[in-house]
Parts: sequence; C-alpha cells; structure tokens
Amino acid sequence: MDISQRHAAAVMPVQPMETELELVRGEGPYLFTPDGTRYLDLATGIAVNAVGYSHPKVLAAIDEQVHRHLHLYSGTAYQQVLVAFAEALQKEIGPSYKLFFGNSGTEAVEAAVKLSRFATGRPAVIAFRGSFHGRSLGALSLTDSAARYRSPYEPLLPAVYHVDYPAPTRLGMTPDEALAHVQQQIARLLETDVAPERVAAIVLEPIQGEGGYVIPPDGFLPWLRDLTAKHGILLAVDEVQSGMGRTGRMFAYQHSGIEPDLVIMGKALGGGMPLSALAARTELADRWTPGAHGTTFGGNPVSCAAGLATLEVIREESLMEVATQLGEAALRQLAPLAELPCVKEVRARGLMIAVEFAGAEGGARAQQVVTESLADHMILHMAGLKHEVIRLMPPLNIPAGVFADALDRLSTIVRRVCSAN
Repeated sequence: MDISQRHAAAVMPVQPMETELELVRGEGPYLFTPDGTRYLDLATGIAVNAVGYSHPKVLAAIDEQVHRHLHLYSGTAYQQVLVAFAEALQKEIGPSYKLFFGNSGTEAVEAAVKLSRFATGRPAVIAFRGSFHGRSLGALSLTDSAARYRSPYEPLLPAVYHVDYPAPTRLGMTPDEALAHVQQQIARLLETDVAPERVAAIVLEPIQGEGGYVIPPDGFLPWLRDLTAKHGILLAVDEVQSGMGRTGRMFAYQHSGIEPDLVIMGKALGGGMPLSALAARTELADRWTPGAHGTTFGGNPVSCAAGLATLEVIREESLMEVATQLGEAALRQLAPLAELPCVKEVRARGLMIAVEFAGAEGGARAQQVVTESLADHMILHMAGLKHEVIRLMPPLNIPAGVFADALDRLSTIVRRVCSAN
C-alpha cells in the first residue's frame, strides 16, 4: 500500500488532508517529497515555523536539551530552560506579567478562561463572530468561525456571548462604520443580555486568523481596553497565530499601544515543537492559587529550548523588521489584484497577508488558486468564513527574492483563475 492507503487504514479521517503529498524533510522555506521534489511552503504549518525548517540554532538547542532530558514534569523541580524562556517572554511583554506554559493554543485559551473566572468570580465571557480559539469544548465555545466546528458538540460552555468583529469587508462597511457597529452591539449586549459586572473577560484575536486575516480598525483595541477597564472586565488577546514577530511586532496587540490583562500564545511559540503559554498580569497570576490549574507536559524542556532559540533568532536576525519590510513589499506587489472584479481586497500586516475573493464564487476561486499553486510547487492555505481568503504566512526569514518570485507566480494564477470564471 502507498502512504495514503496506509494512512486511511490506520488514522482517523476526522482531520482532512489538504494535499496528496508525502513530505519527508524541510529546509529553510522549502519542503521535500521522497523523490526530492521541492515545494515552497507559504503556510508554515499554519504559522508555526516562524524561522523556517531546520534552522541551525533551533536544531542545536533541541539537540542539546535532548541529551539532557526529554521531559520533566514542571512541578517536580526548577528547570533553567523553562525559567529562561519565561524571562525572555517577560522582556517582550513586560515585567509585570507572569507565564504559565501549556501544550497548544487551545489549552492556553482554556487557561485564560479558567483564570478569568477564578480571578474575577464572574461567569460570562464575550467573544467575536469569525473567531477561532480552538476545538476543545471550552475554547470551542468561544470559536465562532464555522457551524461544523460547534453544532455537533452542543451544548457548549454557558454564558459565552458573541458579537460581530469589526471586519469591514465581511460587514460591507467602511472601517469607521464597522467600528461604530461593533461598539453599538457591545453596548446593547451589556444593556440587554448580560450585566457588565457578570462578565469575566472579553477574548479576541488582534487580527482574526481563521476568520480571514481580518485587520480591525485602528481604534478598536484602545476602545475595548477603555471599556473593559471601566467595568473591571479582563481583556485577553489571542496571539496564537499573530504572535512571535509575524506582524512586525512580537505580538500584534503591540501595534495599538494597549496593555492587555492576558496574552494567549501558541503555534510559533515553540519553534515547531508543541508549546503554548498564557501571560497574565502579576496581580492576576498571583491570585491563581497553587493546584487550581496544572499540566503534565506543559513547559516541556525540549519545546522551551526550541522556543527560546527561535525567539533569539527573531531578535538576532531582526526578523520583525524583515517581516514589516516584506509585508509592505508584498502589499505593493499584490495591490493590482484588487482591481480585478473577482478580488474584494488585498491586505497585510507584516507577514499576515490575505487575498480575499468576492461573491458567491469566492470560495471556489480560492480553492482553485490553492490547487493551481500546488501544481506550481507552492503550498498555500485558505481562511475566511466561506474559505474565500488565501492567507500567506511564510517564514519570517524567507529570502526576499524567493518571496517576490512566489508572489509573481501567485498573481499570475489569480489572474488566470479570475479570467476563467
């Protein structure tokens, strides 16, 4: 049997395969099949491999830790690598935060909800339509990007309320109109559905990922910070996909100048190894009494070593500045596509780049672009509530010439797909 047949016979089909490729190794921005065919990976494991594949510094850190020990339950004893990574993250977020390490972004969202309820004594959580916060039952209760994720598993967590995200193209509004619309929805929610003093937290993605790489209006996060502070509600930013330098800042919320109460991290945090973290203001973190939460594998030393090395690479190679420059260049290069009737918008912040297709055929067109790009040896990923968005999330250190060539090829494919429909 070939690999696809063996996979079908042994692995549950619940997670669908997006390609029929067998991939055996990675190097830089490329992935390779057994016969050596090379594919440019513009999805990076859904924004996980921030510094590409096989970065020598990350591999060296993993190798060094592997030869010490693979696992030590973080409650057994103090570990240098875990503390060093927590201290490094404090330098990025601020010294007034403490860290709790988990295994996945979903788990970090669960921790944020639990700490919010524990610290405030309040039950309710507000989240946003179009959001993706994970698939475990608690995180899934906040997720609101597809009915197929939620409906088969109801009833979900109670006292979770959803309002629109200020997504101009989704709402068919200008940015100012979208912001005013959401402000009115939240005001109405707090008047008619749940009293502010019952709300533990508002949880949001500073840039929606699964929702279509939606960049909210500039005033949204500052307004939300003022609102939550007024009512004693915690503000939790989900940086699972947007964190670790991808937007040109270490975390996307930092573009707005706010200080959230909770920062949720995952994906690229572990440098390709499973790892997540929740950062909480020290005053909140210290309320979480010992034993109120825990994990067996969270803060795994090999994952922490890989994550710390990745963070150091981002800093040493100035990859946040690179992400800003490449994102601006990509936006200029792709901007002419927005003149096509089938393209609704091209947008980017750093290396979170989106091409959104218009109309009822938007999803079909996006799928065709992904299919044709794969035939051209480029791996892409879709997003959006109807899969109408192509999202580009290349490694932060992708060579500028390689990326520019890929965008030229993508532009050609988009024009061909649009002209054929």
